[in-house]
Amino acid sequence: MRKVLGLMLAGLLAACICVCAATPREQFAQMLDLLQKTPRDDGLREDIVRRAQQLKPAPVIPEEARRALVRGNTALDEATGADDYARAAKHYEDATALAPWWGAAYLNLARARELQLDYVSAQRSLKIYLLTVVSPEEARKAQDYLYALEDKQERADKTKNENDTRFGWLSGQWRMTKKLVDKSSIALDQTDPLITRSNIDGDRVMLKFAAETLEHDYRLGGERVSPVRVDNSFRVSYDSSGQLTMEVFGARDQYTCPVAYDWNDVAFELTPDRRTITATREDLYGPPSCKPSGFSTVWVLEREY
Repeated sequence: MRKVLGLMLAGLLAACICVCAATPREQFAQMLDLLQKTPRDDGLREDIVRRAQQLKPAPVIPEEARRALVRGNTALDEATGADDYARAAKHYEDATALAPWWGAAYLNLARARELQLDYVSAQRSLKIYLLTVVSPEEARKAQDYLYALEDKQERADKTKNENDTRFGWLSGQWRMTKKLVDKSSIALDQTDPLITRSNIDGDRVMLKFAAETLEHDYRLGGERVSPVRVDNSFRVSYDSSGQLTMEVFGARDQYTCPVAYDWNDVAFELTPDRRTITATREDLYGPPSCKPSGFSTVWVLEREY
């Protein structure tokens, strides 16, 4: 027993010596590795920001992080709707993952989240930005920006409470993931989560995971360009009487297979706490042969708040 205890103590001592022997830059690298496994650990992220300021020379911004930031800026500059804001935010998140001490990535992520009406996430990113090396003038602007976000969040909460009273549980912010599954219910493909807030349309509250695009109708000589719904766009509506309707927009090429090129009802399951909706549609036809595809599309909607 004494021999076993002695070996255990020796192992612990060796581990302590190893940790203590690590240089500050090695410890910094270990923290970066840990953040990759726990990306939502804001405490660790803040420690990384502080530790980066102590390193001389400062950590180099990886080229891939700069690439992600530029792509995010491009998406934001050219944005025309919610999908573009989400794409920009994803690029900025990639930048903060690759260089979690880089202030510019957090500031731009805050702007993208604000445009998504996700004021809570925007404030979180901005607070981390304030920990980075910024000038007094930049810090002043960021703090004022934070006050503006707080005001927007308060007004959004007030509107949400009013809508909750009027329409119930469907109001608020939702996240949707779309999967393509086979007959064994194994996911073959899955999209990145899309975020949307419910909006009020008359006496109805609606979630729209949809966008508009332009389609050239070459069958008419390519002269006509008309706005249409993107394939597999999705919407959920709920009226004051309690009727919930879920619809999906049919496949684009209605001339290839006998599919409905319009909004169509889809079956769904609702969890008892009404925070998750799962809708499934069997993909009956697979162009160009139009034979049964054997796959299904599954949408999972989760209410964030």
